[in-house]
Amino acid sequence: MAFLLVGHSVLFSQDTNGAINEKNVLETISILASDSLGGRGNGTADILKAGVYIGNRFKEAGLKPLTGQIGFFVPFTLPGNKGTSAPDILEWNGELVSPGKFMFLHTMPGNYSPKNISDFKIVKLDTCFDENVLSDLVKSDSNVLVWTNKLQLDEENYFPEIINMPEGGLSKNILLVYADNKPASITLTGESFYYNSKGYNVVGMLPGKSKPNEVVIFSAHYDHMGINTKNPKDLIMNGANDDASGTTAVIALADYFAKLDNNERTILFCAFAGEELGLVGSYDFINYLIPESVVAMINIEMIAIPQFGKNKIMITGERNSDLPEILKSGMSKSNFSFRRDNDERKALFTRSDNYPFAIQQVPAHTIMGSDDDDPCYHKPCDEVKRIDANYMTRVIKAIATSVSDILNGKLTPKRIKHIY
Repeated sequence: MAFLLVGHSVLFSQDTNGAINEKNVLETISILASDSLGGRGNGTADILKAGVYIGNRFKEAGLKPLTGQIGFFVPFTLPGNKGTSAPDILEWNGELVSPGKFMFLHTMPGNYSPKNISDFKIVKLDTCFDENVLSDLVKSDSNVLVWTNKLQLDEENYFPEIINMPEGGLSKNILLVYADNKPASITLTGESFYYNSKGYNVVGMLPGKSKPNEVVIFSAHYDHMGINTKNPKDLIMNGANDDASGTTAVIALADYFAKLDNNERTILFCAFAGEELGLVGSYDFINYLIPESVVAMINIEMIAIPQFGKNKIMITGERNSDLPEILKSGMSKSNFSFRRDNDERKALFTRSDNYPFAIQQVPAHTIMGSDDDDPCYHKPCDEVKRIDANYMTRVIKAIATSVSDILNGKLTPKRIKHIY
C-alpha cells in the first residue's frame, strides 16, 4: 500500500485496504447513535458505554494507548465538580488503609464493582516499590495485588516519585499496597463522588516510524445532549450527525492507517468528551502534549448530512493557517469543492475541539459537511435514519488521502500566529 503515500496525485478510488467502506461506516454510526447509548450525555453511564466501544475499536485496530497512560481512557474533571483526593477506599484485614499507602490502576473508565481478595493474584515484594514495579506485571492473565512492607530508601515515603507505565499500558488491573501484615481479607471500593465527576477522552496512538516525536491528530467529539425530558415523544438526543459521524470517521481512519502501517509521523486518534460543555475535554487533553510537537490537527464534525451539496465540504478557519489549503488540494482529487467558512456570526472555528489546539499555535481546523443550519441540530431528530452514508464515506476517504504528505513528513503546515 505504499503507493498511497506518494503524493496528492493519489486517486480517491485507490483506497484498497477495505477499512473505509459504506457498510462499516453505517454499522459504526448506527451503534454510536443508537437509543441504547442514550444520547451519550456527559457524566452518564451511557457515555461510558460509548467510550468503551470506541476504546475496544482502537484496540482491535492495533492502536496503543498514549505514552504514560494506563489504557485508552484519559480522565478529566467535568465542570462543576472538584473530585476528591482519594478515588478509592481500601480495607485491609478489616482496617481502613490511608490513601497515601495504596494506589489502584484500573483499565476501564468510570467506577467499578467492589473487589475482594479473591479478585486478585497476590504478589509479595521483598523490596520497596521502585519506578519499574509495573514492568513485570503487564503479562499477567489476572488482576494483581502487589504489596510490600518496605519503605522507600528515605524511610519516609511508600512509593517512588515516578512509577513508569509500560509501553502499551496495562491489560489487567493492578493494586499496589504498602502494609505491615499480609492480607487475610481486603475490600476495595471506588469513591462514587470521585468517579461521577470524571469524563473520559478516548485516545489511541500509531507511533511514527522515522518521526515519532512529530504528531498528527485526527479527532471528533463523541458526547452529545443525552436525554431531552421536554420532548416526551422522543426523549433521546441521538446525535447521529453531531457528532457520531465524526467519531465514526476517526474510528475508520484508525482502522485504515493501522492497516496501511507506513506513517512516518505519529498519529493520535482522539474521541473527546465534554465538547458540548464548552470543549472541556480537548482543553484538558492538550495538557498531555507538547503543543510544539503537534504538526497538524484535523477535527471532524457533522459529516453525515451534505447540507452544502453532495460534493461540497467546509474547512473552518481557513485564514488561520495553510493546513486548509493542503487538505483542499488533496480532497479536490476526490471531486470535492469547498464552501467558504465566511459566516463570522457562527464562529465555527472557535466552537469545536480544534480551538484549544489552535490557540496554542497548532494548525488545527475542523472539516464539516453541515453546520447549525441543519434542521435537526441539537434536536431529537438527529438520528441515523436521515444520514447520507455514501456522502459520509466519501468524505472519510477524501480525508484519508488528503493528509498523505503530512503523515509522511513531506509537508509541515505553518503554525498559527493570529486567530481571525
